[in-house]
Amino acid sequence: MASEQQMKNPLLVGTAIRAQLEHEIPQDIPLDRDFHENTDYTITDHVQELHRKLSKDPRTLELITSLVSHIHAFARETRPTHTEWANAIKFLTAAGKESTDYKNEFILLSDCLGLSALLDELEHPKPQGCTDSCEPGPFYTEDAPEVPSGSTLAKVGTTGEAMCFVGTVKNLKGEGIQGAKVDIWQADGDGLYDIQYPDRAEPNDRGKIVAEPDGTFMYRGILPTAYPIPSDGPAGQFLRWLGRHPHRASHIHFAVKAPGYDDLVSALYPSHSPFLGSDPVFATKKSLVCQLVEESDPAKWVEMGFKEGEVKSGRVWVWKYNFVMASVEEVEEVKRTLGYNAKL
Repeated sequence: MASEQQMKNPLLVGTAIRAQLEHEIPQDIPLDRDFHENTDYTITDHVQELHRKLSKDPRTLELITSLVSHIHAFARETRPTHTEWANAIKFLTAAGKESTDYKNEFILLSDCLGLSALLDELEHPKPQGCTDSCEPGPFYTEDAPEVPSGSTLAKVGTTGEAMCFVGTVKNLKGEGIQGAKVDIWQADGDGLYDIQYPDRAEPNDRGKIVAEPDGTFMYRGILPTAYPIPSDGPAGQFLRWLGRHPHRASHIHFAVKAPGYDDLVSALYPSHSPFLGSDPVFATKKSLVCQLVEESDPAKWVEMGFKEGEVKSGRVWVWKYNFVMASVEEVEEVKRTLGYNAKL
């Protein structure tokens, strides 16, 4: 183990390290034994020992210890060649270079590996009977207008067929949650979000609605269509290697908040959409797939609030869903039962 005097000896240490020593003296440990594969002291043992002796943060040590254990086990199980390893490094380097504020290739890879969906489920455990959650995706914005229930969220001229969404927000007892705020965002009938249009002047296909005292809310809008995740970079190549496609099923995003309740971020999918079973980001769940009804009676359209001439396709898609939220206490009880609090 090197002493501070040795670390500062110009005969032993170069100028770059000596300059860094002006600010911090690193910890060193003695090299007591060699590490070799197929012995009782491998590279894995040595890495873990080094971290145990030097790491100061228990949670960081826990995470990295597990990561090292699993990634070394992966290498032993699959035995990648140097060429395969070099290709993997090249792939990850490209993911970093091609990432931007609007298209993070590492987030896309996490999504396509199912890791994002898993982390969401682990981070937000809920009692049985609650609405399943999912990640919000990259198209959420803060500027959606707050409008009363019964409003229209789609601007005039928005591409797509007319839709009427009728929802409720209830607790596990079946009681409507007063004061629940529902934040909504979705793609249009071309599968594009408003922020994907270069001439966007104001929010479209977005809105924040405070539910009625009984937990009900409704709005008029446009039926969304399926669209692809960005596939022109490493994440797209990853999908192609595995014979997968980048296409997401049609969906509407919802973020629901209410005092005393655990925040809910989710998305709903029409049962008629393609790609429900092959979602590239694994956000689609059967409990979130809804059966829509086609309403062709103009008198019903008027009851929904559509004006004369607004419905151009001869039908309105009626979409209904009951959101069920868990209270903060109910979620904490689930975490205690699963041992989350003890672990963290």
